[in-house]
Amino acid sequence: MPETFSILLAGGVMLAAAISDPRQVTLLWLRLCGIIALCFSVVCIIFVYRNAIPKSPTLWIIAGIALAGIMGQLGFVQVAKRGIQRFCALAAYLASVAVAAYIFPVASNYWLTTLLSLASIGALLGLILMDWLLGHAYLTAADMTMRPFRRLNLAVAITLIVRTLLSTVGVYVLNRIHPVKNLWGFQGLLMLTRWFVGLFVALIFIYMAHDCIKRRATQSATGILFVAGTVIFIGELIALLLLQQTGLPF
Repeated sequence: MPETFSILLAGGVMLAAAISDPRQVTLLWLRLCGIIALCFSVVCIIFVYRNAIPKSPTLWIIAGIALAGIMGQLGFVQVAKRGIQRFCALAAYLASVAVAAYIFPVASNYWLTTLLSLASIGALLGLILMDWLLGHAYLTAADMTMRPFRRLNLAVAITLIVRTLLSTVGVYVLNRIHPVKNLWGFQGLLMLTRWFVGLFVALIFIYMAHDCIKRRATQSATGILFVAGTVIFIGELIALLLLQQTGLPF
Protein backbone atom coordinates (compact mmCIF):
# COMPACT_ATOMS: atom_id res chain seq x y z
CA MET A 1 0.00 0.00 0.00
CA PRO A 2 2.83 2.56 0.43
CA GLU A 3 3.33 2.60 -3.34
CA THR A 4 -0.36 3.46 -3.83
CA PHE A 5 -0.22 6.21 -1.22
CA SER A 6 2.93 7.69 -2.78
CA ILE A 7 1.62 7.84 -6.35
CA LEU A 8 -1.75 9.22 -5.23
CA LEU A 9 -0.04 11.96 -3.24
CA ALA A 10 2.16 12.80 -6.23
CA GLY A 11 -0.90 12.99 -8.47
CA GLY A 12 -2.81 15.11 -5.98
CA VAL A 13 0.04 17.61 -5.78
CA MET A 14 -0.06 17.85 -9.57
CA LEU A 15 -3.81 18.45 -9.40
CA ALA A 16 -3.17 21.38 -7.06
CA ALA A 17 -0.81 22.86 -9.65
CA ALA A 18 -3.43 22.32 -12.37
CA ILE A 19 -6.33 23.84 -10.41
CA SER A 20 -4.46 26.96 -9.29
CA ASP A 21 -4.36 29.88 -11.70
CA PRO A 22 -0.69 29.91 -12.74
CA ARG A 23 -0.77 33.69 -13.23
CA GLN A 24 -1.75 34.29 -9.61
CA VAL A 25 0.68 32.01 -7.76
CA THR A 26 4.45 32.23 -7.64
CA LEU A 27 6.71 30.13 -9.83
CA LEU A 28 8.50 29.01 -6.67
CA TRP A 29 5.30 27.41 -5.40
CA LEU A 30 4.64 25.73 -8.76
CA ARG A 31 8.23 24.48 -8.75
CA LEU A 32 7.71 23.08 -5.27
CA CYS A 33 4.68 21.18 -6.59
CA GLY A 34 6.83 19.53 -9.23
CA ILE A 35 9.65 18.67 -6.82
CA ILE A 36 7.31 17.06 -4.27
CA ALA A 37 5.44 15.11 -6.93
CA LEU A 38 8.68 13.90 -8.49
CA CYS A 39 10.00 12.68 -5.13
CA PHE A 40 6.86 10.72 -4.27
CA SER A 41 6.57 9.24 -7.76
CA VAL A 42 10.14 7.93 -7.48
CA VAL A 43 9.28 6.47 -4.06
CA CYS A 44 6.34 4.68 -5.70
CA ILE A 45 8.55 3.24 -8.44
CA ILE A 46 11.03 1.97 -5.84
CA PHE A 47 8.28 0.22 -3.85
CA VAL A 48 6.78 -1.29 -7.01
CA TYR A 49 10.17 -2.57 -8.11
CA ARG A 50 10.99 -4.10 -4.72
CA ASN A 51 7.56 -5.56 -3.85
CA ALA A 52 5.67 -8.49 -5.34
CA ILE A 53 3.54 -6.40 -7.69
CA PRO A 54 2.82 -7.59 -11.27
CA LYS A 55 5.11 -5.52 -13.48
CA SER A 56 3.48 -5.63 -16.89
CA PRO A 57 4.41 -3.35 -19.82
CA THR A 58 1.06 -1.57 -19.34
CA LEU A 59 2.02 -0.54 -15.82
CA TRP A 60 5.37 0.86 -16.93
CA ILE A 61 3.74 2.75 -19.82
CA ILE A 62 1.20 4.41 -17.51
CA ALA A 63 3.89 5.11 -14.91
CA GLY A 64 6.07 6.60 -17.66
CA ILE A 65 3.25 8.92 -18.70
CA ALA A 66 2.78 10.05 -15.10
CA LEU A 67 6.50 10.64 -14.65
CA ALA A 68 6.74 12.46 -17.99
CA GLY A 69 3.85 14.72 -16.95
CA ILE A 70 5.56 15.57 -13.67
CA MET A 71 8.89 16.20 -15.38
CA GLY A 72 7.10 18.31 -18.00
CA GLN A 73 5.38 20.39 -15.33
CA LEU A 74 8.64 20.97 -13.52
CA GLY A 75 10.54 21.71 -16.71
CA PHE A 76 8.04 24.21 -18.10
CA VAL A 77 7.86 25.99 -14.73
CA GLN A 78 11.63 26.50 -14.96
CA VAL A 79 11.14 28.46 -18.21
CA ALA A 80 7.96 30.21 -16.95
CA LYS A 81 5.61 28.48 -19.41
CA ARG A 82 2.70 28.63 -17.00
CA GLY A 83 -0.06 27.40 -19.33
CA ILE A 84 1.81 24.35 -20.62
CA GLN A 85 2.86 23.29 -17.12
CA ARG A 86 -0.82 23.31 -16.16
CA PHE A 87 -1.65 20.84 -18.92
CA CYS A 88 1.26 18.60 -17.93
CA ALA A 89 0.15 18.68 -14.29
CA LEU A 90 -3.39 17.57 -15.16
CA ALA A 91 -2.07 14.75 -17.36
CA ALA A 92 0.23 13.63 -14.52
CA TYR A 93 -2.70 13.52 -12.08
CA LEU A 94 -4.84 11.37 -14.38
CA ALA A 95 -1.96 9.01 -15.11
CA SER A 96 -1.12 8.75 -11.41
CA VAL A 97 -4.68 7.68 -10.57
CA ALA A 98 -4.46 5.08 -13.35
CA VAL A 99 -1.22 3.73 -11.86
CA ALA A 100 -2.80 3.57 -8.39
CA ALA A 101 -5.85 1.71 -9.74
CA TYR A 102 -3.56 -0.75 -11.54
CA ILE A 103 -1.38 -1.63 -8.55
CA PHE A 104 -3.89 -1.35 -5.69
CA PRO A 105 -4.72 -4.82 -4.26
CA VAL A 106 -8.42 -4.14 -3.67
CA ALA A 107 -10.82 -7.00 -2.91
CA SER A 108 -13.82 -5.57 -4.75
CA ASN A 109 -15.78 -5.87 -7.98
CA TYR A 110 -16.94 -2.25 -7.71
CA TRP A 111 -14.31 -0.90 -10.06
CA LEU A 112 -16.05 2.45 -10.60
CA THR A 113 -16.41 3.37 -6.93
CA THR A 114 -12.89 2.08 -6.29
CA LEU A 115 -11.57 4.34 -9.05
CA LEU A 116 -13.55 7.31 -7.71
CA SER A 117 -12.28 6.61 -4.21
CA LEU A 118 -8.64 6.45 -5.31
CA ALA A 119 -8.99 9.58 -7.44
CA SER A 120 -10.57 11.57 -4.60
CA ILE A 121 -8.07 10.28 -2.03
CA GLY A 122 -5.18 11.47 -4.20
CA ALA A 123 -6.89 14.79 -4.86
CA LEU A 124 -7.54 15.47 -1.18
CA LEU A 125 -4.03 14.51 -0.06
CA GLY A 126 -2.31 16.68 -2.65
CA LEU A 127 -4.67 19.64 -2.35
CA ILE A 128 -4.44 19.91 1.44
CA LEU A 129 -0.65 19.61 1.37
CA MET A 130 -0.22 22.33 -1.25
CA ASP A 131 -2.93 24.50 0.33
CA TRP A 132 -0.89 24.51 3.53
CA LEU A 133 2.33 25.24 1.66
CA LEU A 134 0.62 28.01 -0.30
CA GLY A 135 -0.17 29.63 3.04
CA HIS A 136 3.54 29.57 3.83
CA ALA A 137 4.24 31.27 0.49
CA TYR A 138 2.42 34.39 1.68
CA LEU A 139 5.21 35.00 4.20
CA THR A 140 7.53 36.02 1.36
CA ALA A 141 5.14 36.72 -1.56
CA ALA A 142 3.52 39.93 -0.37
CA ASP A 143 2.30 40.79 -3.89
CA MET A 144 0.18 37.62 -4.19
CA THR A 145 -3.57 38.22 -3.81
CA MET A 146 -5.85 36.10 -1.62
CA ARG A 147 -7.67 34.66 -4.64
CA PRO A 148 -5.41 31.58 -5.15
CA PHE A 149 -5.55 30.79 -1.43
CA ARG A 150 -9.37 30.98 -1.44
CA ARG A 151 -9.53 28.94 -4.63
CA LEU A 152 -7.34 26.12 -3.37
CA ASN A 153 -9.06 26.02 0.02
CA LEU A 154 -12.43 25.81 -1.76
CA ALA A 155 -11.11 22.91 -3.82
CA VAL A 156 -10.10 21.15 -0.59
CA ALA A 157 -13.56 21.74 0.88
CA ILE A 158 -15.37 20.41 -2.22
CA THR A 159 -13.13 17.34 -2.37
CA LEU A 160 -13.63 16.69 1.34
CA ILE A 161 -17.42 16.86 0.88
CA VAL A 162 -17.17 14.39 -2.02
CA ARG A 163 -15.05 12.10 0.18
CA THR A 164 -17.65 12.37 2.96
CA LEU A 165 -20.51 11.40 0.66
CA LEU A 166 -18.56 8.54 -0.88
CA SER A 167 -17.39 7.28 2.51
CA THR A 168 -20.83 7.37 4.14
CA VAL A 169 -23.63 7.13 1.57
CA GLY A 170 -21.53 5.10 -0.87
CA VAL A 171 -20.43 2.64 1.80
CA TYR A 172 -23.97 2.29 3.15
CA VAL A 173 -25.51 1.61 -0.29
CA LEU A 174 -22.87 -0.88 -1.44
CA ASN A 175 -22.88 -2.67 1.89
CA ARG A 176 -26.68 -3.01 1.68
CA ILE A 177 -26.38 -4.54 -1.79
CA HIS A 178 -23.56 -6.93 -0.91
CA PRO A 179 -23.01 -6.97 2.86
CA VAL A 180 -19.47 -7.38 4.14
CA LYS A 181 -19.46 -10.10 6.77
CA ASN A 182 -18.99 -8.80 10.32
CA LEU A 183 -17.98 -5.35 9.07
CA TRP A 184 -18.52 -3.52 12.36
CA GLY A 185 -17.02 -6.33 14.42
CA PHE A 186 -13.69 -6.29 12.59
CA GLN A 187 -13.46 -2.72 11.28
CA GLY A 188 -15.70 -0.70 13.61
CA LEU A 189 -12.93 1.22 15.41
CA LEU A 190 -11.15 2.10 12.17
CA MET A 191 -14.42 3.17 10.56
CA LEU A 192 -15.33 5.49 13.44
CA THR A 193 -11.84 6.99 13.44
CA ARG A 194 -11.97 7.48 9.69
CA TRP A 195 -15.36 9.23 9.82
CA PHE A 196 -14.88 11.32 12.95
CA VAL A 197 -11.21 12.31 12.65
CA GLY A 198 -10.64 12.16 8.91
CA LEU A 199 -13.92 13.75 7.83
CA PHE A 200 -15.90 15.52 10.59
CA VAL A 201 -12.95 17.11 12.39
CA ALA A 202 -11.27 17.92 9.07
CA LEU A 203 -14.38 19.75 7.82
CA ILE A 204 -14.38 21.91 10.95
CA PHE A 205 -10.75 22.89 10.45
CA ILE A 206 -11.23 23.63 6.75
CA TYR A 207 -14.13 25.95 7.63
CA MET A 208 -11.96 27.68 10.25
CA ALA A 209 -9.21 28.15 7.65
CA HIS A 210 -11.78 29.57 5.22
CA ASP A 211 -12.85 32.12 7.83
CA CYS A 212 -9.23 33.15 8.43
CA ILE A 213 -8.61 33.53 4.71
CA LYS A 214 -11.64 35.84 4.44
CA ARG A 215 -10.05 37.98 7.15
CA ARG A 216 -6.69 37.87 5.31
CA ALA A 217 -5.13 36.17 8.36
CA THR A 218 -2.83 33.95 6.30
CA GLN A 219 -0.58 32.88 9.18
CA SER A 220 -3.55 31.70 11.24
CA ALA A 221 -5.00 29.89 8.23
CA THR A 222 -1.66 28.19 7.60
CA GLY A 223 -1.49 26.90 11.16
CA ILE A 224 -5.03 25.58 10.99
CA LEU A 225 -4.33 23.91 7.64
CA PHE A 226 -1.34 22.13 9.18
CA VAL A 227 -3.65 20.50 11.73
CA ALA A 228 -6.29 19.85 9.06
CA GLY A 229 -3.66 18.20 6.88
CA THR A 230 -2.57 15.95 9.74
CA VAL A 231 -6.08 14.63 10.42
CA ILE A 232 -6.81 14.30 6.70
CA PHE A 233 -3.67 12.25 6.15
CA ILE A 234 -4.66 9.99 9.06
CA GLY A 235 -8.18 9.61 7.68
CA GLU A 236 -7.10 8.86 4.11
CA LEU A 237 -4.50 6.30 5.21
CA ILE A 238 -7.24 4.51 7.15
CA ALA A 239 -9.55 4.85 4.13
CA LEU A 240 -6.97 3.14 1.91
CA LEU A 241 -6.63 0.32 4.42
CA LEU A 242 -10.41 -0.13 4.68
CA LEU A 243 -10.77 0.00 0.89
CA GLN A 244 -8.18 -2.73 0.55
CA GLN A 245 -9.73 -4.96 3.21
CA THR A 246 -13.45 -4.49 2.49
CA GLY A 247 -13.67 -3.23 -1.09
CA LEU A 248 -15.97 -0.41 0.13
CA PRO A 249 -15.13 3.19 -0.90
CA PHE A 250 -14.20 4.58 2.48
